[in-house]
Amino acid sequence: MYSGMAREGCDLGLLALRLGIGGLLLGLHGWARLVKAFGYLFLGQQWTFIGLVQRMGFPLPVVFAVASALAESVGALLLIVGLGTRWATLAIGINLAVAVGLELSKHTPFELPAVYLIGIAAIGVAGAGQYSLDARRAPRRTLKY
Repeated sequence: MYSGMAREGCDLGLLALRLGIGGLLLGLHGWARLVKAFGYLFLGQQWTFIGLVQRMGFPLPVVFAVASALAESVGALLLIVGLGTRWATLAIGINLAVAVGLELSKHTPFELPAVYLIGIAAIGVAGAGQYSLDARRAPRRTLKY
């Protein structure tokens, strides 16, 4: 069993992972994709990402493109605050697994989506930690490390 300091370290590590991965995903990918999705859906603007989704063979490419935009934006925001963390990591993880597969199929570097995916998987397995909205909503229980 770990001491209180070790548990505190684990919770701080999970917070750092959530803030880092969620912030990078939202800031570098999710926000721009969400703005493009909004422009396409409500302003009639072009969105080239739909063509990529269609070329990948997904049915209903608009639906899957919007789902991807939501996973990378709303999912990342939920990850940052630690609310519905395991559901958010599932949506983001599926999105990133597709990105890794796409990069592998093109024989291009896949390290970036793979690193994101590894971090997301770690958070999904471990949970959000004590510094999250999930922890505030859950009943208190003793964790055994």
